[in-house]
Amino acid sequence: MALRRIALRRSNLGTTELLNSQLPCGAWSNCPVTAIPNAYATGLALLALAHCKPSERSEEAASQGFKWLEQTRGRESHWLWQWKFRLFDRKVRFDPGKSGWPWVENTVSWVAPTALVLLAYAAWGKSSNRISSAIAMLQDRACPSGGWNAGNGHAFGVDLDPHPDFTAMAVCALRAHGQLDSRKAAQYLERRLQSCPSTYSLAWGVLALANLLEISATSVRESLRRMADAQASTMNTTALALTLLALETPVFRFGRRA
Repeated sequence: MALRRIALRRSNLGTTELLNSQLPCGAWSNCPVTAIPNAYATGLALLALAHCKPSERSEEAASQGFKWLEQTRGRESHWLWQWKFRLFDRKVRFDPGKSGWPWVENTVSWVAPTALVLLAYAAWGKSSNRISSAIAMLQDRACPSGGWNAGNGHAFGVDLDPHPDFTAMAVCALRAHGQLDSRKAAQYLERRLQSCPSTYSLAWGVLALANLLEISATSVRESLRRMADAQASTMNTTALALTLLALETPVFRFGRRA
């Protein structure tokens, strides 16, 4: 996505490798060596393809990717796990009837993969009966103080703290589907990002604030720009790509296909 403007002028820049890494089941893996289907990686790959130059091959890859996602559910969606969480396992506080996507198959739903998959559905303009449950799951898992962490807002009798990156992902996903009461999340992000030392989290925060149309991300963008100038040579690829997206003018907004 960070190189998409170049890719639209130069044939298949980066997309061939992305398409070649798709697994036979239709998913993508977080690690090509183990080749374990991963919902987060699949959502991210589909999101990237949606913003790159369209082709017959990318359309087919997307079709197979969404087919795999439709069949992959958080384990809590199974009736036995719903019974377990409702009656016996009270260490966590969430509604097991509201599920999204797990990192890998046969595990419970998590915020990051669910958010990335929802963004992919929005980018491709795809409808699914899975979307409403995933949106409800994110809303149900929000932390009481505003924002999101990796999984639940409450566990073992303790209200858990949100994290800026997971909060930003959830904000972008819910905004893309028009399902966000943004006040508490926006307040948390604005407050937390003022002292955030991570370019990765800061870039996600800028992208989230940019997708909240009523919020200005100017001061946070300037902080990110200064940090990037000082750290660009040592940043990993993920942080560098996110930073490039966040520092675009106008700022990149998650939405329908390019």
